[in-house]
Amino acid sequence: MRNFLPRVLLAVLLAAAAAPARAAFDDLGTSARVAGMSNAWTAVADDAYAIYYNPAGLALIDRPEVVTTYSMIATGLSDGSNIQNSFIGYAQPIEDGKYGTVGVGWNYFSLDSIYRESTMYLSYGDRITPEDSAFPIYAGVTTKYLYRSINPGSLAGNSISPTGQITNTPDPLLQNGSKSNYAVDMGLLWQVLPHWDAGFQVQNLNQPNIAFTPGQTDLLQRNMKVGAAYRTPFSTIDTDFDLVTAPDGTLSRDVNIGFEKWLPTLLYGAFALRGGVGYGTDNYRQLTVGLSYKIHRLEVDYGFVMPVGSFASTTGTQRIGLSWRFGRAPQTERVLGEMLLDNLTQTAPQGSPEFNKQAADLVGYKHRAVEALLMNADADADAGRFAAAHGRAQEAASLAPQDQTVAEVVDRYRTAALYFPDISGVLNANGAGASDIAAKATRDGLMSFIAGKDREALASLVNAAALAPSPERDAMIRIVQARLGEPMLGISSAAPVAVAPPAPPAVVASSAPVVEGPTAAKRILDSTVALMELAFFQKEWDRVAELAGEVISLDPTNVLAYKRLAAAEHVRRHYAAALRALQKAYALETDPVEKSRLKAYIEAMKEQIARATRKAAAPAAKPASSGGPADVEKMYEAGVELYAEGRLSESLAAFRRCLDIDSGYVPAQRAYERVQSELLQSGKSQ
Repeated sequence: MRNFLPRVLLAVLLAAAAAPARAAFDDLGTSARVAGMSNAWTAVADDAYAIYYNPAGLALIDRPEVVTTYSMIATGLSDGSNIQNSFIGYAQPIEDGKYGTVGVGWNYFSLDSIYRESTMYLSYGDRITPEDSAFPIYAGVTTKYLYRSINPGSLAGNSISPTGQITNTPDPLLQNGSKSNYAVDMGLLWQVLPHWDAGFQVQNLNQPNIAFTPGQTDLLQRNMKVGAAYRTPFSTIDTDFDLVTAPDGTLSRDVNIGFEKWLPTLLYGAFALRGGVGYGTDNYRQLTVGLSYKIHRLEVDYGFVMPVGSFASTTGTQRIGLSWRFGRAPQTERVLGEMLLDNLTQTAPQGSPEFNKQAADLVGYKHRAVEALLMNADADADAGRFAAAHGRAQEAASLAPQDQTVAEVVDRYRTAALYFPDISGVLNANGAGASDIAAKATRDGLMSFIAGKDREALASLVNAAALAPSPERDAMIRIVQARLGEPMLGISSAAPVAVAPPAPPAVVASSAPVVEGPTAAKRILDSTVALMELAFFQKEWDRVAELAGEVISLDPTNVLAYKRLAAAEHVRRHYAAALRALQKAYALETDPVEKSRLKAYIEAMKEQIARATRKAAAPAAKPASSGGPADVEKMYEAGVELYAEGRLSESLAAFRRCLDIDSGYVPAQRAYERVQSELLQSGKSQ
């Protein structure tokens, strides 16, 4: 019995955790990361371990996260006791954290096969101050299901009398081998100043009874923690002051101080160093160290705790943990999206691969647009609308100012339109009279003239003039004869007269399609897309919106048209319309990378609309902080992830955001310069 009771007492009181003997379900900690900081975490609690350390910290989590830790507690004890602790937790933001974060966890403690404790956690944390508050406050609550059991084996059947004699009768204290109950923890977090945070936690608020024996009382005492943390990007100093009540009602006062320094790199992940000390009543002394390695979404942590002056035969407590974060933080995506939102209206940075691709596309768009405009001009001319045809030809010439062939065609359209701006009404009259035949001959002659077939043009125009003499036909005949270098022929019955040219027709640069048929419809779509892209590059936003609408009417699944429409509406400050266009583009987009970018744009646009609404409702509201150390960390990590994905332009924007918050942050400056250099180099190699 003398060998057995110390081991049970060790489990029940958890004395081997580098802390003085207290009670069951003692606060040993769970996280390897936090262990390296002497369990000083109340004012930080920015990961899924907030389930245990301070549920208010769950509100800081804005993407799903799973964590797990395995611990070997007080190794090397002289009696060979095997004390272990395992924890697994999961945090899930609700609507990207807009409605707080829910956490679930399980903590398991065991001493060989003799004693076990199991705790199930259900936690919730959310922000309780307005969204635009400069110094936010967060609150959280955890409900715990507590279960413990004891398995004394044959020793339960041999009680010991008050005089120390073995009675060979059952021990009444060891007959009821399990107990369960519920407990509640509550916590607060407050960003007091840009670099200062404060935290508060109450454990076991309801003081549940965990006595094994019915009718007995063994209350799990209420404990309190107050913490303060000073944070700079990737560095933290945290202090906790703990008030722990022992079963006999005595109050222990412990102070824990921990520090953490991350060393982030762009290519090789981030490394962390930690250290901490603990000091308090009841001979509480400990030293701690820790290490971490993080790459992308995976983090590996190690923590070591060595008691000082309490257990001579222990080699300390060791913890190892894993954390995995899913996706990118939506809040980071929104901030990044706001920075990139202007990309909707901008070409890529000069020298980048995106810029080179856009430049090559622009050449192709111009070529297709010139062909399409001239083809549509021919269609207009064939219908007798020579003024409209001239307008399209002029638009084509503006896209190919050095093309002499196009310039010649434009000049011929101008001449035809000068005398015959629109004869479509006569051509469509379906008559059989001389004037109708003359109109068709005139149309044929003008079409031949525009095509450069002057002799065919002259023959048709002469026939038309013979059927229906007019000053305009005579003038066109003279122009064609002059080009052929031939003398003037007598055409009209009356003597030829000098014809004063009519006023130049109004130039109609309509973009409406005029060609019909399946093949023609494809050409019309291509030409309209080409014109839309050219208008986008020239930043003619009204024209972009008009042409994007035409493209969508021709092809409702055209993602590019919705993107360009969103850009035009964004520039024109029609944010609701821009949002609808982005959402439609997102629904139609199939490329995962582009879909992710569109999602960021959508969230940023929603935030922009919400800000505008809040500003209209409360124009005098105090502006929110532009960002703090945690924001720098999140944006830097987002930049590293984007860089690893090859999204250099977005990575550059993320590092630029870091520098906007903290212009002196050297890792972000180095990363920014490297990504910028790679963008330029990759652009040159294209």
